[in-house]
Amino acid sequence: MSKFERHQKKGDSYYVYPHKHCKKCGQMIEESLTYCPECYKELKEKKEKKKKTRGKEDKLGAKSALKEEKERKKEESLEAKKALKD
Repeated sequence: MSKFERHQKKGDSYYVYPHKHCKKCGQMIEESLTYCPECYKELKEKKEKKKKTRGKEDKLGAKSALKEEKERKKEESLEAKKALKD
């Protein structure tokens, strides 16, 4: 018995055609989709916003790491110069 045959009543001509519902709003959609077009647009916009903010954080993080590395090198060179003087 297929998953759609169980919805067919014996004796009546009642049959539920194969379909799915949107995970977010519950609207009936095609089987190949997961979300209705409206909900999909909203989710896509949210993902793009997250990517933009993550990109900024990554850039800032990389910049601060470079600054820290430069400062560390300066300190090491100063320490080396002091060691040579002594």
